[in-house]
Amino acid sequence: MVPVGFEVERITEPIERERADRAYLVTRPDPDAARTFVAEVERRLARVPWPLDVRIVRTELWDTLGVVAAYRRIFEAEGRIARRAPGVLPLRVNVSTGTKITAIAGTLACMLWNGEPYYVQVSRSWYSDRPPRARAVHDSVERIDPVHVYELRAPAPELVEVLEALARRGGSLRKRELLRELGLDRPAGDGARPLSPQAQHGRLTRRLEPLELRWGFVVTDARGPRARVRLTEQGRVALSLFGHTP
Repeated sequence: MVPVGFEVERITEPIERERADRAYLVTRPDPDAARTFVAEVERRLARVPWPLDVRIVRTELWDTLGVVAAYRRIFEAEGRIARRAPGVLPLRVNVSTGTKITAIAGTLACMLWNGEPYYVQVSRSWYSDRPPRARAVHDSVERIDPVHVYELRAPAPELVEVLEALARRGGSLRKRELLRELGLDRPAGDGARPLSPQAQHGRLTRRLEPLELRWGFVVTDARGPRARVRLTEQGRVALSLFGHTP
């Protein structure tokens, strides 16, 4: 999914390198000042040596909610709304092209649904070596629009504790080791009867299931007594956002 502004290579090169099966070019309704860029992108993508389905999606690129709605329709059409559906690959969204609004909308769409945002860095040779100079009137401001945001809930503290425990021990632990690290193998209060192995693993499962199935912050390798819980890359990012700093 790529919003098309006044860029070409930033749009086409990632699609070609990844050998995408389908590309959604998101652009403005006609009359569109970038229509010549859309045509050039289409021309270049038509030359790739494999079947590539290119689709044009028209929406107002300066309307945050409108772009998010357009992205949602694409996610739904591709069957990507269910974040943890088995065998479903995430959609990739270019957040370096189009407008700043499309960058915000694309990032939000990836956070809300099953998406992977990416940013295409241009070569330094593209820029002039001379530093920019401010003029008396650098930009002419037309209006100031609010940017709508969505609440993204943080994982509960007891779930963050699991991530911290895994990180302390190198990012991977057997379930029995994780039980001890979290103290879930101990009774709830003084004088309480010792917990059975089934009860201990039940307490751990109640924490692991949302982390694995809802958030994707951990994965469990194998099953049974030798099962190992591993921190994912998403889990490491979440830990940097929600964990306790030393």
